[in-house]
Amino acid sequence: MQTALSDLVDSRDEETNFDLHVYLEEAKNDLRFLRDLKKFLKKYNKSTSQIDQYIHRLEGNMDMEKVVQIYDIDENAIKKSIEKHPYFKNPCDYPIRLLTIMKYLKKKGIDIHYKDMDLIVDRLIQEIDGVKKVGDGMYLKKIH
Repeated sequence: MQTALSDLVDSRDEETNFDLHVYLEEAKNDLRFLRDLKKFLKKYNKSTSQIDQYIHRLEGNMDMEKVVQIYDIDENAIKKSIEKHPYFKNPCDYPIRLLTIMKYLKKKGIDIHYKDMDLIVDRLIQEIDGVKKVGDGMYLKKIH
């Protein structure tokens, strides 16, 4: 049995789109303010490196939060799965790669094909107690 595409489109939840729109508007306002502040600081020859970092972080978080909200990604479940990885249960003196963790999540049935999923997993790994990022896509957990 085939369902018309228009029937599927009409059945989606409208509240989710509204919440996402409100969040994006707030983030756009914050970005606009930071860019204006940056222009002001440049006018008086002050350092803008910290403002640049805030702008970069806010732009990156906007994309990740949008993906998390649109696809309804359960970050807590992903974080718990990461913590169950043998490396995090019994850490050693060499770092683990992001690619290894992504393969483990795929094997455990978590869909990793969303846009910027690697960035979301990167952030979740760094939130785990005792984990330190030692390189691009490399993490080291302190041995207790």
